[in-house]
Amino acid sequence: MRPNPFLSTALAVSLSLLAAGCGSKSETEVASGTYTDPATGKTADYSISSSEDGENGKVTIKTEEGEVQFGGEAKLPAGMTPYPGSKMTGGFAGSSEGKQGGLASFEVKGRAADVVAHYRRQIEAAGLKVKSEMNAEDTIIISAEKPDDAKTSIQITATQNGDMVEGAVTYGSGA
Repeated sequence: MRPNPFLSTALAVSLSLLAAGCGSKSETEVASGTYTDPATGKTADYSISSSEDGENGKVTIKTEEGEVQFGGEAKLPAGMTPYPGSKMTGGFAGSSEGKQGGLASFEVKGRAADVVAHYRRQIEAAGLKVKSEMNAEDTIIISAEKPDDAKTSIQITATQNGDMVEGAVTYGSGA
């Protein structure tokens, strides 16, 4: 399999937009179009947007198989709420043929154990079962699955950094 030059360029532009961060929710399209892979003839539609202040820039790529979005406002899986006071700092989401997944990163002033406990309550209330837990120095990680459906899973990572917690919620579901 050879690397897709469009995807490499889109990722580079996406990371540049995300690194330029500052604040507003209003989006402006920076570029859009259709890319045709010369090897396969398959097409992908893309759009690149930026908020007025650059904080919520994103790249969206759509193909006949699904869609992926890098950047923009980080979103937690349905039914989950952020730890109180959290700032969602980034993420990505994708969907394809009945599957979906993503990652939402955050930061908050507090204790890693309290943040993980907050998400654990929501995970268990949603019917998922915590399958593993790791506590290493300043980092706590829990992983959970839906009983009888290992394809529906979630992982919470929280790292204590002074009085701040930096972490991520990684999730996936589907056939």
